[in-house]
Amino acid sequence: MRYFFFFFVMLTLLFSCNQEAKDINLDEEIGTSDFIKAFKPVELPVQFKQDYFEKKESDSNYIKSSVVSKFIPDSIFKNELGKTKDAKFYRKGSYTAEETGEFYLFLTAEKKEKRYAYVICFDKDEMFKTGMLLSEKSSNPTVTYDGSLDKRLTITKLKNSSIGTGKAYYNKSVYVYNTEGVFTLILTESNEPVVEKEVFNPIDTLPMTQALSGNYAQDKKNFVAIRDGGKNGKLLFFINVDKYGKSCTGSLRGDITQVKPKVFQYNKADDHCILEFTFSSSGLQVKELEACGNHRSVRCSFDGRFSKQRKKNKK
Repeated sequence: MRYFFFFFVMLTLLFSCNQEAKDINLDEEIGTSDFIKAFKPVELPVQFKQDYFEKKESDSNYIKSSVVSKFIPDSIFKNELGKTKDAKFYRKGSYTAEETGEFYLFLTAEKKEKRYAYVICFDKDEMFKTGMLLSEKSSNPTVTYDGSLDKRLTITKLKNSSIGTGKAYYNKSVYVYNTEGVFTLILTESNEPVVEKEVFNPIDTLPMTQALSGNYAQDKKNFVAIRDGGKNGKLLFFINVDKYGKSCTGSLRGDITQVKPKVFQYNKADDHCILEFTFSSSGLQVKELEACGNHRSVRCSFDGRFSKQRKKNKK
C-alpha cells in the first residue's frame, strides 16, 4: 500500500511538472493563457522611472517580436517603434486585479538607442483589450518621463522638464482602466506654458485630382484631408482633432475603401478602429463604427461633420 501511495505521489509530481509555463519563444503551440503566464506576478506599485532605463535587460525576460505580435496588435507600439520586427521586448511582470480579474502585463521594448515601457490589459477571459505607453528613455537631458500603476489600479504618467532659466515644469496625466476595455483619462495637471503649433498634414502635397479629394474642415485644428488613391475605390486620408482645450486630441492616417456610393471605410486588419466616411455635396461626415481609442484621447472621438474647402487656384 505504501508503494502504491509513493507511486501515486510521483505521478502527481510528474504531471504537475508538465503543467509548468511553456517557453513562449520556442513552443509554437502557445495560447493566450501561456503568454500571460510567462509574465511573473509582481506586487503593486509598479514604477518605471528614468534610472530604470539605464539598467541592462536580462536575457531571461526576452520575448521574440513575432510572439508579441501574435497576442498584442502592432498598433500599440506603432507611434514609438514603427515596425516591431527589429525591436526587442522584455517581460517585466504581471498583476491580476482582485475584484474584476483583468490582467495587467508590463513589458519594455528596445529599438536602437530608444527604450520604452508599456502596460497591456487583457480581460478576465484572457482577451486582449488595450495597451498604453507608460514611460520612455529621454534623449533630452532636461526632460524625464515616469510611469506607474499603483495599488488603486491608477496609472500615472509624468513628464518633468526644465528650461535654461532653471524653472521646473511638469505635465501629469492619470488614467484608470474601465470595463469597456479602454484607459479613461481622469485627471490632467500641468504648469507648462501653452504654445500653439500649426498642425502638420503628412499628405498635404499628394495629388487631389479625383472628385472626392480635397480638404474638409471645421477649423484649423479639426480637419480631414482626402487625397487620390492608388486605384479605383481607394482614397488616402488624414484626420486630426484638437478640441476642448487639448482634452480631446488625436490623428490618424491611412487608406479608405469604397463600400457603397460616396461611402468609404477605414478598416485595417491589425487595428480595432473602424471609421466611416460619407461624402456629400456640402462636405463630409465621419463616424467611428468601432472605437479608435489607440489614436485619440479617451474622452473624445473622430465623429463630426466637415465642410469642403475650396481648392486654391494655382498662379
